[in-house]
Formats: sequence, structure tokens, C-alpha cells
Amino acid sequence: IRDRLASRGGQTSELYPILQICKKLQVTVISITENMDSFLARESDIVLRIYVTHETDKFNSQGTTSNTVMNALFDSLQAALIEEIDYKIENFALIHPGGAVGARLNT
Repeated sequence: IRDRLASRGGQTSELYPILQICKKLQVTVISITENMDSFLARESDIVLRIYVTHETDKFNSQGTTSNTVMNALFDSLQAALIEEIDYKIENFALIHPGGAVGARLNT
């Protein structure tokens, strides 16, 4: 079992309980952060470091640019993993039966 957590600064307190639950369940935690000295980085099994020099808002405080970078990284990892494990569309249909995609795949 794996989980992924993301926080530019790595000190987002909302992630602490989730991280502790993952550790208790022996889940491999992959995190994305800029701060390699953060709680998130120290407690993760795998850390992917990002570099964001400035968020797009004038106060450099909203996670706009960093969120986009993290999403692109997670999307790339998902695409690579699908190829690596030879994931089949039938697998996706099985675990995602609801919604328009699930309905299309299960007909």
C-alpha cells in the first residue's frame, strides 16, 4: 500500500495525522516537498523534492505554482507506474465502477 502527500513547506499540520496513520498501517509514504528538513520529508519513505522560486500571487503565499508543479509530478508518476506494472483498463474498471468513466468501462 502506498500513499502520497504533498506540501511545499512540508510542515502542514493537517498532514501529521494522515502520515501517522499511514506509518501505523505500514504504508509506503511518497511525499513531494521543497523542504527536505521538514517533518513531512523526515517521516516519508520516499521524498521527491521540488523547487518553486515564487508563487504566482503577489504575496508569494498561495500554493498556485507549487500545486501545479506537484500535480504535474504526480501525473507523470502515475503514467510511468501504469506502464511499469502493465496496468490494464480492466483493472481500472474494477476499482472505479462509478461515474461516467466507470459506466463506460463496465458496459
